Amino acid sequence: SISGGSENTASGESSSVSGGSSKVVSSDNASVFGGEDNFEKELKSNILSDIPFTKDAEGWWVADVAMFRFPKGVVIGVKSSTCTYGEGTLSVNGDSGVSGNCPEGDGSVTFGHSNTASGKWSSVLGGYGNTASGSYSSISGGLDNTASGESSSVSGGSSKVVSSDNASVFGGEDNFEKELKSNILSDIPFTKD
Repeated sequence: SISGGSENTASGESSSVSGGSSKVVSSDNASVFGGEDNFEKELKSNILSDIPFTKDAEGWWVADVAMFRFPKGVVIGVKSSTCTYGEGTLSVNGDSGVSGNCPEGDGSVTFGHSNTASGKWSSVLGGYGNTASGSYSSISGGLDNTASGESSSVSGGSSKVVSSDNASVFGGEDNFEKELKSNILSDIPFTKD
């Protein structure tokens, strides 16, 4: 609809022009106010000048050189439909919203795919299907690893579990354990009764 003015066009569905001259609205559900570009000038000078992003020549939005604060959290990529996000979290997800990463613990971080950081201040930095449920726990990567002890860590591997507090497990397919038993423990001059 056009409320007034001259040579105005409202071609979008449910669009409107309230007045002015030579105003064009081609988007659906959009409107333009009349006047001699006063509203547009005021909008650009007072409101849009505070937006901390500019669009570069390739169409990318670029942030100003400034610090940004996100009290709730940041999700890069797809939001997981099954996650209850904690406060102050960071998550990077690919294209799956159902089995995406889930930083449930406050202050937690998740990368990789289908990883969960449910402990407060916990992190999963890569891999697939890993769970860091202990507070301050961390998993560097791997497959189906669990760090449930407080301040525990898993460096990688597959199906590794650390349930004790302040404990750590190295990754690999039991290579470290085999090497430890064959090279170090074999040199101990004591035997077990």
